[in-house]
Amino acid sequence: IVGYLKRHLSHVSLKPNTIETYRQVERYLTLYGDTDLNKVTTDYLQGFVSYLESSTLSKGTVYLYFSKLKCVLHDAYKNDLFDERILLRVKAPRRERKNKVFLTEAELRRMAKVDIPESKQNIRDMFLFSSFTGLRFSDVLGLKRKDIVKKGDQMTINFHQRKTSTYESLPLSEQARQIILTQASSGTYVFGRESEPNVNTFLKQLCRQAKIKKNISFHTARHTFCVMLLSHDVPIFTVQKLMCHSDIRSTNVYADILNKTKSKAVKKLPVIDDIAMRKVG
Repeated sequence: IVGYLKRHLSHVSLKPNTIETYRQVERYLTLYGDTDLNKVTTDYLQGFVSYLESSTLSKGTVYLYFSKLKCVLHDAYKNDLFDERILLRVKAPRRERKNKVFLTEAELRRMAKVDIPESKQNIRDMFLFSSFTGLRFSDVLGLKRKDIVKKGDQMTINFHQRKTSTYESLPLSEQARQIILTQASSGTYVFGRESEPNVNTFLKQLCRQAKIKKNISFHTARHTFCVMLLSHDVPIFTVQKLMCHSDIRSTNVYADILNKTKSKAVKKLPVIDDIAMRKVG
C-alpha cells in the first residue's frame, strides 16, 4: 500500500498540509505493517483502524488518516488494483463532532476594551477583523493593501482564499472598515506578520483578562462571524456566500448552534408563581 500511496502523491497536486497528512498515513502504515494491495483484507484494514485508535491520536485524526487511506484505495480500485467491496465491510472510525466555540457581541466588546501592550494590538485587530469578516488566519495574514477596493464609503476586499484556492469578493461591514482604517498605511500587507501558535497563545491570555471563560483560538473568530450573522436574521444562503462555504451543510451547522443557544436562553426565564394559571374547561 505504501508504494502505491507514494506513486499516488507523485501524480496529484495537493497542498503541503494535505501531503503531510498522507505522509503520516504512510508512517502509521509502515509501523502497523505494510502489505501488498492484493493481500489487503477486511481484517487487515479493521486492524489498522484499531491500531490508530489505540495510539495517542485524537478521534478526529484517526478519522482523517483512515479517510486518506480510503482515497488511496479508491484510486487503486479505479486502476483495477483493489476490490473496493473490502472497504464496505470495515467498521470505519466516526468523525468527531466538536462543539464550535464562538464569542457573543458582549464578549467581543469586553475583549476590545482590555488594556494590552501596543506590541499585541496587531493580534487583537486581526482577531476582531476576522470576527467581522469570517476570514481564516491565513487569509487575514495574507490580505494585501492592493486587495482593498474603495467605492465611496463602501469597502470591499478581493482576495485569494488559500484553503479552497478560489478568488472571493467580500463587502466589509462598517466595523471591519474601521479596523482597516486604523492600520498603518505603508507596507504590502494590511496586518503585521504573526505566527498562528503565538497568536493563539495571546488570545487565550486576552480571554482571561476579559473574563471570558472560553477556550478560543483564532478560528473562533470565524465561528463568531457566522453566528453573529444568523443571530441578526441574515438569510442562511447569504451567510453561506459570506462564509465562502461551497456546501450549505457547513453553514447549517451554525444554525443548529444558534437554535441550541436560543433554547438555553429561554430556559433561563423565571417562573413567576403569582401569575395565575387559568384552567381550561
